[in-house]
Amino acid sequence: MIPRLPRLAWLLLALWTPVPTVRAAEIERTAHYVQLIRGDDEDKPPGPDAKVVGTRLSTRLRPLFRWKSYWEIQHQRVDVSPGGKTKVKLNREREVEIDLTEPGKRKVTVSQSGKELARSIRKAGEAMTIIGGERDARSVWFVVVRVDKPTP
Repeated sequence: MIPRLPRLAWLLLALWTPVPTVRAAEIERTAHYVQLIRGDDEDKPPGPDAKVVGTRLSTRLRPLFRWKSYWEIQHQRVDVSPGGKTKVKLNREREVEIDLTEPGKRKVTVSQSGKELARSIRKAGEAMTIIGGERDARSVWFVVVRVDKPTP
């Protein structure tokens, strides 16, 4: 037979029992890959560090757009916590914000020189968000945010 404990003993037992807590460092962060892409009709890279985009991204862009070549100008890996958001500076004028503050959704905002250019809201688990615009009469730019690691 289990002895009956007075209320005070139960209260002390409840206060003494460790409660699992989650520290900020233990929250699982999600890796996102941010790429700055240029589309054009040139056979040579637009800069010394530019490289041809990977097969997965190329097969997504080619059926939708008319450009002969797609070049990765810059890329970064960014870890974002659920419920958090972060900004990524791509170059001196272009910036991307990845916002996971709304459960189950990923909001991507592209800004240029401090002005918002475009925003896309998708399910958080979807692989790619592609936002782009005209660079000049002979080329375009794209910002790609994805959770799958880009392939060479």
